[in-house]
Amino acid sequence: MLAAEASHWSTVINIILQLYFSDLTTTCVLWNKDFDLHGTSFVNFNVVLIINPWNLNDTFSKDIYNFEKQDNQLSNDGIYFDDWIKKFVAAISHTHCEGFVVFQDDIPRFAHTYRKASVYSLWRSFEPKFLFAYTKEKLTEDYFQDLLFKNIANILVIETDFKNATQFYIKTNKFVGSLFENPNELIDVSVFNAIEGTFEPTVDLYPRNKLQNLQGREIIVGAFDYRPFVVVDFNRLPLYYDHAEDNPRHLVHIDGTEMRIVHTFCELYNCSVQVDTTEKEEWGTPYPNYTSDGMIGTIIDGKTHMGMGAMYAWYMAYKSIDQTTFLGRSGVTCLVPAPSRKTRWTLPIRPFPYSLWLAVIFCLCWETVALCLTRFFEDRVVVRQNNASIWSSIQFAYVTTLKLFISQSSRYVVRSHTVRTILFACYMIDIIVSSIYAGGLSAILTIPDLTEAPDSVARLYSHNLTWTSTSYAWITSIVDEGDGPKDPIFHRILANYRINSMDEMRSKAKTENMGFALERMAFGHFGNGDFFTPEALQHLKLMVEDIYYSFTVAMVPRMWPHLPKYNDLILAWHSSGLSKYWEWKIVAEYMNANEQNRVQASMYNHIDVGPVQLDVDNFAGFIGLWIAGIFMSILVFIGEWICYWWNRNQI
Repeated sequence: MLAAEASHWSTVINIILQLYFSDLTTTCVLWNKDFDLHGTSFVNFNVVLIINPWNLNDTFSKDIYNFEKQDNQLSNDGIYFDDWIKKFVAAISHTHCEGFVVFQDDIPRFAHTYRKASVYSLWRSFEPKFLFAYTKEKLTEDYFQDLLFKNIANILVIETDFKNATQFYIKTNKFVGSLFENPNELIDVSVFNAIEGTFEPTVDLYPRNKLQNLQGREIIVGAFDYRPFVVVDFNRLPLYYDHAEDNPRHLVHIDGTEMRIVHTFCELYNCSVQVDTTEKEEWGTPYPNYTSDGMIGTIIDGKTHMGMGAMYAWYMAYKSIDQTTFLGRSGVTCLVPAPSRKTRWTLPIRPFPYSLWLAVIFCLCWETVALCLTRFFEDRVVVRQNNASIWSSIQFAYVTTLKLFISQSSRYVVRSHTVRTILFACYMIDIIVSSIYAGGLSAILTIPDLTEAPDSVARLYSHNLTWTSTSYAWITSIVDEGDGPKDPIFHRILANYRINSMDEMRSKAKTENMGFALERMAFGHFGNGDFFTPEALQHLKLMVEDIYYSFTVAMVPRMWPHLPKYNDLILAWHSSGLSKYWEWKIVAEYMNANEQNRVQASMYNHIDVGPVQLDVDNFAGFIGLWIAGIFMSILVFIGEWICYWWNRNQI
């Protein structure tokens, strides 16, 4: 340890911490016994956390924080962690460390550990600050080759030639410029003279305007063609560099309602836009071990800096990466089978509801009983037929009842006033019922009655309709609600979801009785419409409500330094009204306006409900009844013939 009077490390570090770290929530200091910090004052700080890296393992038993729950969570997620990761995850998550002070040989290991720990911690700081200090006489390796020094802007380095030097060289990473021009290279900012206690020159060591001019630094956007959010076109101009290996030209045109914010951002801050179209149609599924496939996976792996295209604010993705503020509202809705005319075989019974049919049948039964009893009374009392049987009265009763119901006459001569009175009453009832039935039937035959379309969440549930789209991501927002939604309606809707390719959707949309998911944007337009065809739109209609809605965001890596400025630009974009203007402009320029209008119009009933010309479908039910009646008549005829033949042989 240097003598206190021979070391000026405490002075320079104390000045920098007081000027630039005092407003942070917590500052973590990796204590180094070779650097004298005992004179450093932390009076004006909110919280300072001292970490001793040389005996890190011995400190866990003395730590007031219980690491057991954190260790179990990391293990359950399938994450390997050592003592450094364990300590820094707790420091970031629970003490909210935003500032870090690291010395000498601890620098490279800290940089590698912090990149992992900042991801494993759910809490994050948008503008962390780093202070690294070392002496050149003990420099054992190049400390600044880690990706942290290439991708983070708020980095300050204190360098001296030897321990008890009085000249401290203040440096920072270049950061700006092309990624191929070593953005991790250290450049001089100032020199601190410990004797005089001055900086030369006097500048802002953590300048907020460092990101104002990025000098062409590349922002690589992962994207696939998902209009109007993102438009990928290989023929239009202007062209941008494409990192996808399956694009031999490595040139592509990219635009869209969300992509225009990136273009505007780079115009303001002098950066260059590049694209990676490796993923053609998959957002990606994040996993608990902080990995993912698809476009989100390219962000986690560091291949791209942004991912967009109607990406919702998914919690599982938020654990692994950062998300911008909301870009817009997007609802998930469906094109479902449109209502059709009811021309089923049940058409003859539909003029009356089932309860009324039961009442009619009950009335006919009572008519049969009344006619049977009065006919038997007539035969025994009025005509005085000693051989009159109850069976003949039953036959007379049910045949007469059926004839009266269909307004047919009978050859039977009635002699009893009682039977005449019953027949008159039955005739009056039957003529009223048949007249009402005829009026209802004529209305059904001439004015079409439509089936109910599953065009709401409740009807989608009651119809038990299968619906489909191209990815599991379409239902991720519903599944993210804990262990799934508690509403039983959504349980069935989720169970009915199917995943199909766009080609399969395009084919099934013409014939299958199912729903097809699409995006309903904030200002009335629709995305995911590649399956639209004239044949499909003829028998599909738009749901009158969304299945659910969410806010779209852009996905970026953890600690992306441009995120605060990018969020500010998004809010300015919303407040200026450009979000609505760009949506209409992109749809008009890159999509079929006629299809968009037809989809919107399909939400309303476009079937003519006026009188229509009758066709064979209107009589399908009656033809079925006629065939059934003929078949039953044949059976009865055969039965009667057998009975007649049997009785004659008995004689």
